[in-house]
Amino acid sequence: MVWLVFFPSTGWNFAWPVAPVFSAMFIGVGFIARAYIGYYLWREKQWAGLRWQVNANYAFLFVIFLATYWHVDEMNWKSNIFIAHIWVVAYTVEPIRLYLLEPRSKESKAPLPAELHEGPLLPGLKRVAGLGLVVAVALAGLMFINPQFMNTRWPWPLDPLNARIMAAFLLLAAGWCRDVYFAEQWAEIKRAVLGLAIYAAGNFALWLVIFPQFDPRRNNGLTYGIAFGVFAVLLVYYYFRQERLKTTH
Repeated sequence: MVWLVFFPSTGWNFAWPVAPVFSAMFIGVGFIARAYIGYYLWREKQWAGLRWQVNANYAFLFVIFLATYWHVDEMNWKSNIFIAHIWVVAYTVEPIRLYLLEPRSKESKAPLPAELHEGPLLPGLKRVAGLGLVVAVALAGLMFINPQFMNTRWPWPLDPLNARIMAAFLLLAAGWCRDVYFAEQWAEIKRAVLGLAIYAAGNFALWLVIFPQFDPRRNNGLTYGIAFGVFAVLLVYYYFRQERLKTTH
């Protein structure tokens, strides 16, 4: 995360050549959301406090696994074999290990006790999540299935490997959006909403930094930043509105 966000020009020496610097920074910002999940996987003691990350995490890991094995011959086996091995092993072991360790008892699937409820989700938040789901799935699908076309519509150049890795982070966001849309209680999904807000705000901040360097001949430079910025503002608005309503129940 730190490597790709703050030293993107050295992305060519990552597990695979990450270029241009805009793709390196996009992937680095995405790992902030992954670090957010990792924090709770490390600290949370009860499975009920972790269910919000399951679908999003699996979506991310599945696409990362496919992209890695699809392009495994493009990894930096010669210039940085150590990091390349760490990447391939990590994203082979992690999805399998999480699947094996996931609790499947009746108790693990039980709804939150009534005393832990913090009120129902606002309809507006569900609509924002639904819109985010549609956009994230569409972008991720195009990046993974047809990166050549996506290269013609993205603000900076995309090659197939980096496009497919980037798709995984968009599907992470899509997984959160899906769970927010179907959630009934604020308490069970509030961490997913905050994770989405962090991801969207991170990409908006990235846009503020890199926008002056965009090639004006490419498409959707403004759309990229406006979309992430509006999404971040709406998520933050509904997060604090839900928290304020919680205190009035």
